[in-house]
Amino acid sequence: MNIALIRKRFNTAGLGGGAEKVAARFADEFIKRGHTVTVVSESFSGNQTESLHHLKVGKNILPSVCGTSAFHANAQKALKGHEFDIVYSMCRTFPVDVFRVTEQLHAEWLKVGYSRFARLNPRHRSILSLEKKALDSANTRHVVTNSELVKKQIIDIFKFPAERISVVRNGVDRDVFFPASSEKERFCLREKLGLSRDKLVLLFAAANFRIKGLGQAMKACAALPAEMKKNIQLVIVGGGKQEPYQRLAEELGISKNIAFMGKKNNMRDFYACSDLLLYPSMYEPFANVCLEACACALPVLTTRLNGSSELVADRRNGFLLGDSSEIEKMTEAIASFASFPEKKRNEFRVAALDAASSYSWEKHAGGLEKIFRGLLRK
Repeated sequence: MNIALIRKRFNTAGLGGGAEKVAARFADEFIKRGHTVTVVSESFSGNQTESLHHLKVGKNILPSVCGTSAFHANAQKALKGHEFDIVYSMCRTFPVDVFRVTEQLHAEWLKVGYSRFARLNPRHRSILSLEKKALDSANTRHVVTNSELVKKQIIDIFKFPAERISVVRNGVDRDVFFPASSEKERFCLREKLGLSRDKLVLLFAAANFRIKGLGQAMKACAALPAEMKKNIQLVIVGGGKQEPYQRLAEELGISKNIAFMGKKNNMRDFYACSDLLLYPSMYEPFANVCLEACACALPVLTTRLNGSSELVADRRNGFLLGDSSEIEKMTEAIASFASFPEKKRNEFRVAALDAASSYSWEKHAGGLEKIFRGLLRK
């Protein structure tokens, strides 16, 4: 198959956020299967090959109200005159054969992340309009989501036919993300990373601290009983602005419990030696960080508004909150986990690893390939 992959920015190494990793793995896996992939994007980093091409999307000379809508228009211009078997988009644009919903549904995100007046903003209105058209069954032949959460939201909000929506799970690279081989390795990793050997290590990993619920996580830790709080270390990895949260830690009286680590490339080491991933996300289709954590046998605390909460069996391999505002429930969950004997925590680790066992990039590509071939037969 000759496939067009639409993505605003693309790099072959998958550097950046979760969506960049997914796009790079898509190209890798489909090329391995003998297909040709043409990336339709504004920017392209990496080498083109016989099987990987780049179709440049132009940029507007003058700034636009909404960059999302501008990219849509320019991507459609770039596609004109080119023939592909399948046009596969990882961003809001139409018409396409397959739209893979990668980012939050804006119609849902506005309710969670903004005030009720946000819909008056021309940028938001433009994105909402584009999203509605992209999820119109007349403009898109098939929709792919990475969670049941988003599939249900698309059906409820946009009335897209359920039989034309497929859930295709993300994959995880097991050569990169895998558990510690022993307790000795876990403690050695903590020593290498400068973390406490004896405390309960809670890991928070994200680029956007606000959306992923860092403030709520810190407040939950601050509400722990005094004696328990002494034995907690909250380790924060990511590229968000630290200063507001450092001030919050001081206000909450937990500065000594917090370790800001900045951006790190060795995430497996952090996953493998921590005790619990704190990830009270406000809303997202599927957080790869939760899947990576489970692949490293790290139990996960997250919200039901995160699609990767579907990995979590409440109180078996982690904890589930209704949403990020449930700080009291988060505190209770942390306290409960802190009180577990080592045997119980180990059961959580084993169950977390088991939850990730069926996720692979090969399976991800196989699911998409099946959808593409089905569309070509119609």
